[in-house]
Amino acid sequence: MLFADTSALYALLVPEDTHHAEATRAATANRDRREQVWTIDPALTELWLLLKRDFGARGADRHVRGLLDHGLDREPLKEADYVRCWDIAHRWSDQDFALTDRQAFAVMERTGRLRAWSYDSDFTVIRLGPRLDRSVDVVR
Repeated sequence: MLFADTSALYALLVPEDTHHAEATRAATANRDRREQVWTIDPALTELWLLLKRDFGARGADRHVRGLLDHGLDREPLKEADYVRCWDIAHRWSDQDFALTDRQAFAVMERTGRLRAWSYDSDFTVIRLGPRLDRSVDVVR
């Protein structure tokens, strides 16, 4: 299973994005592998806000709904994920990880799914697990 970060979904949907060509290739390769793509609600909210700026509210709705209709799965956040995201902020205080990224890291760690499609360098920096020795396999 592959976690889709806001940056990847935005790049896929917006032709003017710097990473659009890469995102299109990655989406095609993922489809060919038939790997389930998933995300978290906060990433969809971030995405909707970015898309609203570009396409208006109705356009943002259409794009996000389209992703969900085409099989994008959502993993719900649990109370423990919130606790873990605050711990990540404390343990990685030299980094400026966004709350949504920390929530994603917590869910990835909880579920053991450490593959992410992202154009955000934070996913290459973070190390997860009790010994902070598990890196994220970043797909681009």
